[in-house]
Amino acid sequence: MSLLESFVLDLQNYLIGTREIDHGMIELRLEKPAKVGDVSFPLSIRNWSHLLNGGQCTGDCISILDYKGSKKDLGNQIEQLRMESLKWTIQIDKILMNNKQTHLNIFLSRTSKLFKSVLKEVIEAEKTYGSSDFIRNKVHLDLFPNNDLNSESSLTCLRLHLLKEITANLLKASTCSETDRESRITLSLQPVDDRSKNVICGPVLTENGNRNSTTVQQLYEKRASDMRMMAQHKYGVQITPSSTWETYFANLGKGCVTIEMMSNKPQKAIKVTQNDLQTAHKGPCFIFYNCARLAALFKKFEKLVTRKEYPELPQIDGVDFSLLTQQEEWELFYAYILQYPIVVKSCIKHIERGVVNPQYLVTFLSNLASLFSIYYRRVRILTNPREHMFAVVHARMYLLKAIQYVFHNALGLLNIEPIREM
Repeated sequence: MSLLESFVLDLQNYLIGTREIDHGMIELRLEKPAKVGDVSFPLSIRNWSHLLNGGQCTGDCISILDYKGSKKDLGNQIEQLRMESLKWTIQIDKILMNNKQTHLNIFLSRTSKLFKSVLKEVIEAEKTYGSSDFIRNKVHLDLFPNNDLNSESSLTCLRLHLLKEITANLLKASTCSETDRESRITLSLQPVDDRSKNVICGPVLTENGNRNSTTVQQLYEKRASDMRMMAQHKYGVQITPSSTWETYFANLGKGCVTIEMMSNKPQKAIKVTQNDLQTAHKGPCFIFYNCARLAALFKKFEKLVTRKEYPELPQIDGVDFSLLTQQEEWELFYAYILQYPIVVKSCIKHIERGVVNPQYLVTFLSNLASLFSIYYRRVRILTNPREHMFAVVHARMYLLKAIQYVFHNALGLLNIEPIREM
């Protein structure tokens, strides 16, 4: 269980007396947590009534904090909650009421200790960060119809096969290794009348909503060409004719297609237009470009270290993460490192009901690329080599190293190779 999941259960246990399951009443913020708070929950006891068994609360209870049996004023109740959090894995810094006075917004304590423990966990886990063992059945995936995928296959067939591959990756990252229980899930283009659960994959249509006759090979080649064009004309990449570049853009093209196919709920139909460069590839290319930016940043840092302009990164235990004071630094840490394991889990937590949501990974990567791009443009990460700036540079490099692992791991679940140059 991740630190953030543990915090949610600690908070839930404080409010209603159970840690057994996250009931979804506590919301984790994804956008601008530095301004509106990191965690939020409804204050009125009526929102929680379906989870309560009476407890110590009588008919005069107004807020969920009254359920604790304390009839203190709200300010004292909030302070009591904050003090209780000092015993938890993550502590609360402050609690404010929203403008409508319907929710309490929690701001977490941004301690150097919290940064250090989480970043250390990410870097030590590397490729396995985000994995968990919450699925207790070994799930076998079947395709219907079970047609082989080839270059002349339809795009709908491709989408079905990609959905199976990505679901298998998510299951591998989430299944308890010691379980001996088994179940079957069928991924199909229409409901299947058998004893297995059924995940429906919607069709790939043209822009006009008609059957799409484009083949897999045609779309892969077009997207590879699109990626090459955008790299040259938008990002100024100098490309020379070579088999290395051909392979590179072929992989980018396939990655672009995967993101395109997984950008909506699997059961929903999607529309693919070969020649719509602006709308079809702005998202994938932006993700790839910012992943490559990270690689270039670390390459530049290593070059500066080699030239003795920067000292090498010290051991993480010797880094002062209280120097990470920029708003985007907390947002990158909280929304995209702390929450990444929860996002992975959310993609398949209802798979036994026939529900998978790989589009959550695509949205996560798109939003991460957007925030990192803002941070990269606004903050000069590798400053002029001055001794008094080395400590903050080292803290930032560890933060961004963890972000790079998250980038690569999320792309890996989508079967996309890490992008190291763009």
